[in-house]
Amino acid sequence: MSRPKKKKSEQTDTGKTVRIACRYRAYPTDLQIHRMGNWLTSLCHLSNTAVAERKEAYRTTGKGLTYTAQQNALPAKRKQDPALRMVHSQVCQDSLQRVDKAYQKFFDDLKKKKAGQKVTVGYPRFKRFDKYKSFTFPQVWMNVTDKKTEITRQREIVKFSPLKPTKPNVRIKFAYITVPGIGALKIRLHRDIDWGSAKTVTVKRSASGDWYVSVSVEIPLKPSLSDNGKQTGVDVGLKKHAATSDGSYRGHPKFFRQSEAKLKKQQRSLAKKEKGSGNYKKQKAVLAKTHEHIANQREDFLHKLSLWLVVTYAYIAFEKLNISGMVQNPHLAKAILDAGWGTLIRFVTYKSVMLRGNSTVTVNPAYTTQDCSRCGYRVPKTLAERVHTCPRCGLTLCRDTNAARNIEHLAFGKSSNSEENMSYTVGTVYPDLVSVTPERKPVETGASAAPALAVSPVVEARKPRLKSHLSRG
Repeated sequence: MSRPKKKKSEQTDTGKTVRIACRYRAYPTDLQIHRMGNWLTSLCHLSNTAVAERKEAYRTTGKGLTYTAQQNALPAKRKQDPALRMVHSQVCQDSLQRVDKAYQKFFDDLKKKKAGQKVTVGYPRFKRFDKYKSFTFPQVWMNVTDKKTEITRQREIVKFSPLKPTKPNVRIKFAYITVPGIGALKIRLHRDIDWGSAKTVTVKRSASGDWYVSVSVEIPLKPSLSDNGKQTGVDVGLKKHAATSDGSYRGHPKFFRQSEAKLKKQQRSLAKKEKGSGNYKKQKAVLAKTHEHIANQREDFLHKLSLWLVVTYAYIAFEKLNISGMVQNPHLAKAILDAGWGTLIRFVTYKSVMLRGNSTVTVNPAYTTQDCSRCGYRVPKTLAERVHTCPRCGLTLCRDTNAARNIEHLAFGKSSNSEENMSYTVGTVYPDLVSVTPERKPVETGASAAPALAVSPVVEARKPRLKSHLSRG
């Protein structure tokens, strides 16, 4: 398999754009929290009503309702329901569009299953009020034409105003996003935003009660990293989170395992509270906060690791894993979900597209761990065997590194000088990504020990992160 085709520079200069979402922490007032809670309740009721109408229409007539029919009936519903009348009209339309997308996905999955594909078909269900967590303004800018002068200009539906600091030469840290019907929401502006390119605004309530504002922005696709010619295969695992074909790896941080005792204590405390009481709700928010902290730890780690991979290697290959099937194993499900393999592959893919202009490659994972990366001889192993030893050619190295080299060979082919540039060691830890413990020292198994790993200056010198839209503030 050849390398993925890189997008030419002249193609990116012709106006190709990509839409990204920037999430900001919001600090609403008590009145705004009350209003947004009422909005979510009304929108959840509207969504459940739309699902019930479609089910009833299909039961009586044999045909379902379309989004257009439900949208045309929306003004009459808003006149009858005073609470729904307080919600912005475009937000109500977006709620109906979510229902329509759910039905479209249901019918698409049904067709795939009839065609023989293995997909899970789920009919759209009613939502609980506490599970409906967000509402979206599908339009930020609107074209308005003056009837007298016939001049068309753009008008803001959702307004943005940065809060200028009192001291000079200080970065703007806060801003206000004025939402119709809600008011000015104060947000922490941890990264700059081009409001003129904003497309949608979504307000979301987390399980712990915190509020966030997500703004989708359309930016030009201009790769900023040059092609360094480096390629690698990445093997993801539970002992070593990610192992590359050059013998380097990153250990599994196990964030969930670290906080598991704390979670057990909080869950026992929640179980002792009376369900629906004030103390029950408070303890439920505390438990949700801990889960969010674990998720933030994992996401931060995966963002840093994926950025390092994209900066270091121009072409990256992964295994095409069936993660949903792998988590059916009750002994490994918790560890697999804690590792976040799918999130890592997704992060590396979109960063590679935006920073280098090419996508990642996925290969068939069959026998990548068992086959010898030097001669191709198949050596069966159990999960407990961590070192690959080939009885035919005598190759001895870490099983994860061996799998990563097989992934690289399947994705990009086996080059003639690949054996000369590879050091056959049990593994080398990324120096600045994980603290080296005495148990993780490189082990010499060949003629010479592995040379020191050349780490990218971005990681080695701990310089500021890349000045791009991918930096995490």
